[in-house]
Amino acid sequence: MDIAQVTAFLYSLKPRGIRFGLENTRLVLEQLGRPQDSFAVVHIAGSNGKGSTAAFVAELLRAAGRRVGLYTSPHLEHYRERFRVDGRPVADEQVVAAFERLLAGGLELDPVEISTWVEREGLTGKMAAGSWYRLRGAASRFCRLTFFECTTIMATEIFARAGVEVAVMECGMGGRLDATNVFMPVVSVITPVSLEHTEWLGDTLEQVAGEKAGIIKEGIPVVSGRQFPPAAAVIERQARERGAPLHRLGEDFSCSGDWRRARIKVGQLEVGPLELGLCGRHQLDNAACALAALVFSRGALWHPRVEQIRRGLAATSWPARFERLGPEGGWVVDGAHNPHGVDMLVRTFTEVFGPRPVPVVFGVLGEKNAAPMLRRLETLASRFELATPADARGRQAGQLLAYLRRPARAHESISAALQQLRREGAGRVLVCGSLTVAAEARRWLMEQKW
Repeated sequence: MDIAQVTAFLYSLKPRGIRFGLENTRLVLEQLGRPQDSFAVVHIAGSNGKGSTAAFVAELLRAAGRRVGLYTSPHLEHYRERFRVDGRPVADEQVVAAFERLLAGGLELDPVEISTWVEREGLTGKMAAGSWYRLRGAASRFCRLTFFECTTIMATEIFARAGVEVAVMECGMGGRLDATNVFMPVVSVITPVSLEHTEWLGDTLEQVAGEKAGIIKEGIPVVSGRQFPPAAAVIERQARERGAPLHRLGEDFSCSGDWRRARIKVGQLEVGPLELGLCGRHQLDNAACALAALVFSRGALWHPRVEQIRRGLAATSWPARFERLGPEGGWVVDGAHNPHGVDMLVRTFTEVFGPRPVPVVFGVLGEKNAAPMLRRLETLASRFELATPADARGRQAGQLLAYLRRPARAHESISAALQQLRREGAGRVLVCGSLTVAAEARRWLMEQKW
């Protein structure tokens, strides 16, 4: 098989949408010989900042000389980006090999038969089209697993074969019944929780926090970022019920300053001032949670040294997290896709560039609540360039006009909006609303010759 066939099969799974549960994942991992037993796990859940926190954890461990696997979702450009070993996405061949082991060893399916079926059905072409999301389902005749369950099992196989010492595993959604919750971590991290995916996680902050706190394990240390009081109460209760030591940012460890001159205090360890590789005051919180996770792992991961901390936090980068592209880094691409994330983005943009209004390119997927995001962006926007994402789930740009009081234009695509701004000589631009939008913008910007 090749990578196109593998991703086509995976994308054509889960016709009923996202299904939570752990039993199928556990069973297949048992069939594969429990590859997860070969490495330690840091498990991260939350609504905002979990990707950045995972990146900080991975870089801190790498600075200490550990071989590290990093599993995150979604990807921006290529499926293999979900699996990183020592800071680099794995090769296509490693992904294909893991998928074939999943088929043959975990599901008792013949990879040759699956490859033949994918080609006969024309799935490679269908799943490469922008309407792929509407076409899912065909592959489920062979496989009882969802896309995310398969991907999580493949991450475990890839990391075990690569000989990683520590795997940093980011939840896909929720936590309690997320496929990543089959692992027994040495430490769990819960970044700030906000209302999201309410159709799956519940329509109150307490319900969403309950799902996120489901990653808390009996006796395993937990690190929590800053939480709204209802979420904090849920996390504290579940930690107490499970005898899990809870370490809270702002109470049990702290940080001060900003991303340029950060200071972090965790127990007896104090570091700073130091510079972070990711911009924004909120990234200081994420870095503090990452460092606290390693310190409170009871020595299972690392006995930190100041120079390693300084090097790891400075080296951290993460695509589409306040990523500066274009002339003089003035075109900023960010994957913020909920009100809390957008609020942090606006604060960071103002912190870096000042309060001067700029054009905002905005696109969003259909299930997202766009109105509060647009209201917050109005405090920064000189005008809006609304764009329809290429993804089949993308909301039509014209549907967003009614939410706005600022001048706005609707475009048929993200690239069309960016092209218009370039023709007009825009110096600073902000792009946000979805990771799908961020991926489209990055692709276009990186192709330009400025």
